Amino acid sequence: MTPINHDLFDAFRADHAVLGRGLHDIRTRLVAGDTAGARSATADLDSAVGAHIAFEEENFYPALTDFLSDEEVEAMYAEHAEGADILERIAALDPDAAVPAADLEALIAGIERMEHHVSECGQLFGALGGLDEAAMDVLLADLERWRQRAPSWSSYASREHAPSAK
Repeated sequence: MTPINHDLFDAFRADHAVLGRGLHDIRTRLVAGDTAGARSATADLDSAVGAHIAFEEENFYPALTDFLSDEEVEAMYAEHAEGADILERIAALDPDAAVPAADLEALIAGIERMEHHVSECGQLFGALGGLDEAAMDVLLADLERWRQRAPSWSSYASREHAPSAK
């Protein structure tokens, strides 16, 4: 692995660790009945991973189109939109009220789907092994630019960013 590949891989892995821990924290708080804590953890995650979501949608997923089917790539965009919807639904909860059982079940199921997405997406990094060092340099620079812009997940990931909606 060249140094730039290693740098990009480390950045990608670190972002996914933040995402995984954040989703786990939100789920734990929801299950414990800590609606206010779940809302706070949601706000933290929303701002912490938006740059990574934007990077995946604008740079990483397009780089995967030579390695994956259109349906697989479209599914990843849709999963981001679902994740943003879950964050928005949690952010809208009454912090002083218990979450109704049916709503809680749906939110937990959505979080579990996002945790699965995080796991699958992390494994996709290996698909880029066929790219040359210059292409990896570009991807790392793209990720750094998104980190500087720092969009939130909920403000960025939406159906309008999916290729089929452009």
